Amino acid sequence: MLRTLRSTLTVVTALAAAQAAAAGHQPATRTIYLSAFDDKGATLPDLQPADLVVKAGGKVLEVVRVEPSTTPLRITVIVSDAGTGGFQQGIAAFMERLIDRAEFGLVSVLTQPEVVMNFSNDRAVLRSGVRRLGARGRQDGAQVMEAIQDATRAVPSEIQRPVILVLRVGVEGTSPLAAGEIRERLRQSGAMLYVISTASAARLPPPSARTGISAEQAQLHDDEIAASRRNLAAVLGDGARESGGRHDEIGAATS
Repeated sequence: MLRTLRSTLTVVTALAAAQAAAAGHQPATRTIYLSAFDDKGATLPDLQPADLVVKAGGKVLEVVRVEPSTTPLRITVIVSDAGTGGFQQGIAAFMERLIDRAEFGLVSVLTQPEVVMNFSNDRAVLRSGVRRLGARGRQDGAQVMEAIQDATRAVPSEIQRPVILVLRVGVEGTSPLAAGEIRERLRQSGAMLYVISTASAARLPPPSARTGISAEQAQLHDDEIAASRRNLAAVLGDGARESGGRHDEIGAATS
């Protein structure tokens, strides 16, 4: 997926005649960004206007042109690797591949989100940021929901396309944030959310010690963990799809 991000951002120009007519104006055009994949997950680079149906308010709009996007990207890379450094080399290769058409910000999430590097496309700055994402001590409880929420606040300029890329190994902490809230923030930001999870990310965290608490307190704790996991799964799955991105699973990340 790191390889295909560049080719999956496609521009669709739709004739918004219905809205323009209702407002008493001449028909105008609107640019819509989308990613298109076949049922095997491969990108579809040769779409034509006839291949797409665009609706607004239940009315079908005319698609007049489909073309690969040339809009520069502004990519927030959220690294939730539990301190292993396993994504470090992949991030460096990813940045090098897109450096001519993107700027990058780096966020490390061991527990709370920490900005490692503000947005830049300077190779020296990027190398310095990536070096900080090596092995840095094993730690669980990453606040990934909070990191995504923070990333939606990074408003790009009008000539940039925002992307949020989450790299995770699981072992996240609980969060009070609701999936609906984060998905709405994604929608309002216009950012596309891409997620790469290692195969181990789906495993349940080990049970915590519960000495000195009642059965009722233990049940409340379990319910909190289950609700938090459901909210995170909804954001990483449905939230990614709704934004035009995707959620992929890979083998374990290694340093």
